[in-house]
Amino acid sequence: MKLIEILNNYSIVFLTLIIIIISACIIILTFNLYNRLKSRKETTRATVELNKITNNIRAGLVHFILEDDCRIIYASKGFYELLGYDEAEDVSKKTVTLSQYVDVKDKYFYRNIREQLSNEMIRCEIRMITKSGAILYGLMYGSSTTGHDGKHTISVVLVDITEQKQMQELILLEGERYRIAAELSKDVLFEYHIRNDEMIYNERMKDLFGISTNQPDFIKNYTMRRDIIHPDDWGIFLELCQELAEGKSIIEAEFRMKDRLGEFIWCQLMGKTIFDDDKRPIRVIGKLVNVDAQKRELEALEFKATRDPLTGVYNKEVTIKKIDKFISGNKNGKHMLMFIDFDNFKSINDTYGHLQGDKVLSFVISKIKSIFSEGEIIGRIGGDEFVVFSGNIKDIEDVMYRAEILRNALDTTYVSNMKTIPISGSIGIAIYPEAGLHYEQLMDRADQALYRVKEQGKNNFMLYTPTT
Repeated sequence: MKLIEILNNYSIVFLTLIIIIISACIIILTFNLYNRLKSRKETTRATVELNKITNNIRAGLVHFILEDDCRIIYASKGFYELLGYDEAEDVSKKTVTLSQYVDVKDKYFYRNIREQLSNEMIRCEIRMITKSGAILYGLMYGSSTTGHDGKHTISVVLVDITEQKQMQELILLEGERYRIAAELSKDVLFEYHIRNDEMIYNERMKDLFGISTNQPDFIKNYTMRRDIIHPDDWGIFLELCQELAEGKSIIEAEFRMKDRLGEFIWCQLMGKTIFDDDKRPIRVIGKLVNVDAQKRELEALEFKATRDPLTGVYNKEVTIKKIDKFISGNKNGKHMLMFIDFDNFKSINDTYGHLQGDKVLSFVISKIKSIFSEGEIIGRIGGDEFVVFSGNIKDIEDVMYRAEILRNALDTTYVSNMKTIPISGSIGIAIYPEAGLHYEQLMDRADQALYRVKEQGKNNFMLYTPTT
């Protein structure tokens, strides 16, 4: 009775409590349901993304029993797609073995796998035949487990590496082509590593020059090559070293280098610089070509085109060009032009004949060439008329000294076949810039001085002055 009274008195409180409890349960259930739906949604999204990634990777999973002719106990859809099959085409068969898909060249691939059973991981490259008959290069990567019967279950991922293998074979082929080309080539091939300062040649370098094919610290020890580079080309070689170190895009140079016989030969170097992804030079690849024969042939042709065929000195056209070119590049210096005319040379031709006269000219000019260095320009501008141009003379004493040497060389005797022919010459001298600013003016003034020498008895020299 009391319980009923209590319930009646507290019915509202009790009912309220029940409602609160039920509401809390509903909220909890709703929250849990929401979380489950959210988790499923995220899982579904992750699965979709994973499928997208998986579908973009040409790979498949396969389990097989090694001792049962590599019988497949499971293969993913991706495995069959790699080989161009529909999964149902093979699953429907009673027995499917991995060996069925393996190229005959790799039919003993299982031996390679067996040798790796003791390893934690199994790695094997294998050639497989697709449904269309094409070869697929695959990389199997996985592990093995041993069953109660002692047989090994191999679980691997098979990845299609056909493109990588084809690229690798292409690189090897290009390397082989390069090797064969290097063997057949008569040129020296080189590769200079800029960062390591290391020069590497092919064997042709040793054959031609007797030099080691591997030269570390190539530029650092550049002075070690001073003995094998022609002294006149040392500056060119130093410039070449600088271009190699800086990684100039295209490198070209011609210089003389001592061969294994000790003779200097002309060489032409051509190189192309390779840059990394950051546009920094990393190496120079090129060749060193023996161009000595071509260079000497070109020099012979140039000599023939620029020289007087009888005496070997410059012809008139080249003489004028060389003198004017020298003056234009040395305008602040003092230079001298000596105009030579052989005395009574016409009588020599008349008495002994032109053939003998030519021999006399060659004889005297050879004496003139012997007393002047390569810095002087010696040229024939007429039948028995020659010029000697000397640049950057010191003073008037230097002028007189050179003129006297030349006069003494001209004052000689030619002896041949019991014939004794006395020879002499007259010299007119013009000084730059006082007497003229170019060849034509200097020649005109020197001719005036020569005329005065002839008037005063020949076999002498005279310097042009305004009163000459």
